[in-house]
Amino acid sequence: MVARLVTLTMVAWLAGCSWLNDDEGVFVDRRDDYLTAAQKPPLVVPDGLTADALTDPFPIPPTPEQVNAEFFPKQPPLPDAIYTGDNRGEVRIQRLSTRRWLAVPESPVTVWPKLKQFLAENGMTVTYEQPADGRIDTDWFVVQPATQQTYRDVVRLVLQESRKNSNLATGRERLRIRLERGMQELSSEIHVREENDSQGLPSPPAVASLNGISSSLPEAEDELLRELGAYIAARVSEQTVSRVAANISGVQKAELARDMAGHPVLRLRLDYERAWAALSKALENGGVEILSADDGAGVYTIRVPESVFTGKEPGFFSRMLSLGRKKSEDLRVMLTGEGESFDVTVQDGSGGAPADDLSQQVLVLIKEYAV
Repeated sequence: MVARLVTLTMVAWLAGCSWLNDDEGVFVDRRDDYLTAAQKPPLVVPDGLTADALTDPFPIPPTPEQVNAEFFPKQPPLPDAIYTGDNRGEVRIQRLSTRRWLAVPESPVTVWPKLKQFLAENGMTVTYEQPADGRIDTDWFVVQPATQQTYRDVVRLVLQESRKNSNLATGRERLRIRLERGMQELSSEIHVREENDSQGLPSPPAVASLNGISSSLPEAEDELLRELGAYIAARVSEQTVSRVAANISGVQKAELARDMAGHPVLRLRLDYERAWAALSKALENGGVEILSADDGAGVYTIRVPESVFTGKEPGFFSRMLSLGRKKSEDLRVMLTGEGESFDVTVQDGSGGAPADDLSQQVLVLIKEYAV
């Protein structure tokens, strides 16, 4: 009888061990809880109360969605590094062949009201406005010679000079503007096109993208970006927020993710010319040695010097990595895709996949230096 009681007790104890260690027992294992964690819905203000704009003094950085988090339940991915370049805080004009745009170190929700105020102060009437696309078109307006112009503002003054230099004395003008999210967080891009209705047929109305539209006076486009940049730079401390512009260009231009095999990838929503230029600029400024470049194949061969691992010279990798390597790393950076969607991946010298931690930090460097 005693032996049977002891046996039953041991069976019950062994069965209880699993109960003690599951997610509902006494000793709860929470190491993989993040796999099923979900974002809480925003606070809902009851009817009859006002919802004043609130600023979180300790904001939590957004966590990129991991489509295959089950690949690393025991070693969750680290948050993306934040690394700033020397001119990250400047309003500046970026150029790529014949293309130009204004880079602004602010979110589109604060740039949108400044953009509209610039147009209002220069007497521009807006006939088309689509905040979701970041698009604004002005009405057609007449630019007269300086001796006859009664409304003197920087837009008309710029166009007067450009028309004079181009021997253009006919037609009306209008501005077409698109505000987009920039390559980095809390940054924006402003693209401007100037059209003269005497220079061929005007482009179609209500277009979302300006990529297929060229300015009638390229010189005027460049000068208008300068004037607009100076205007925004002078008001960079003003933080008026436009709620209607909260969803401007919701797709990120550069996004770190993982492919279906669990390897890091940097996704660029850009055409090939700009994606290759962004990759080239990032590697040039990132402190790595470029061994070769093949524009046609979309391949860079780079060398990560020994100093970035040993920490003998301060650099991006020496601050970000602790991989224990003692020799230089030769890597291949690949750009693949089509249309306006390209992926950047990293391979080792033999074409295989290097350590995911190393690939991730190389891609972080590219993302943070890309323009």
